Amino acid sequence: MSLSGKTALVSGGNRGIGRAIVERLAREGSKVLFLGRNERENRQVEAEINRLYPDAVRGFAVDVADEAAVNDWFAAVAEQYDSLDILVNNAGICQLSKSFTEVSDADWAATLGVNLYGVIHLTRQIIPWLKKQKSGKIVHVASLAAEVGGIATAADYVGSKAAVFGLTKSLARELAPYQINVNAVAPGFVRTQMTEAMAVDESIIPLGRMAEPEDIANAVYFLVSEESRCITGTTLDINGGLFMK
Repeated sequence: MSLSGKTALVSGGNRGIGRAIVERLAREGSKVLFLGRNERENRQVEAEINRLYPDAVRGFAVDVADEAAVNDWFAAVAEQYDSLDILVNNAGICQLSKSFTEVSDADWAATLGVNLYGVIHLTRQIIPWLKKQKSGKIVHVASLAAEVGGIATAADYVGSKAAVFGLTKSLARELAPYQINVNAVAPGFVRTQMTEAMAVDESIIPLGRMAEPEDIANAVYFLVSEESRCITGTTLDINGGLFMK
């Protein structure tokens, strides 16, 4: 178990890709703290994963868009944990099939609040922990949508995920002297609640299938493991060949 002795924080960890990431990191021996706004779903994920890996995960009802709530949570965690080693910024919200002129300022604020400012809030708080340890791994979950201008997603989502690409590179350069790796994964179509509403034609994907949440979790695990110690500032595309650089 290559993550034994590590403690990871995963946002949006109670469903879909986030849940798969939580389970994969727990399987590799990490203690996992995950954030999700739905307390009932948090408890369910806790129970399911802790049955497999006893006392491995804990869920917390925190809205990552709320900076004060994030700051208070980190203050409480500092009293219970000596270290945090891994951050996976996965929380995200998405609107489908709205034209640019239909996306209101309130829509922009809500999407940027979770998809961009949520990343900022969590990363800002964990950096002092990682700098003190002179090690750490940060992975952002971006999106194919930001690389191709969106397919079935609105401009607020595309813009928020494009910002995450730039933030990944900026943080990677700034934090490299502290041996902190910062990378991103960019999923294409993944079989989750979010894509159920899209009616995706899988024949447009060169590999002929959508990714499963576990495919994204496997990539995240690689980026937080020592196997990726010389990789920083990059994005790993996981889209079945739908977009190739």
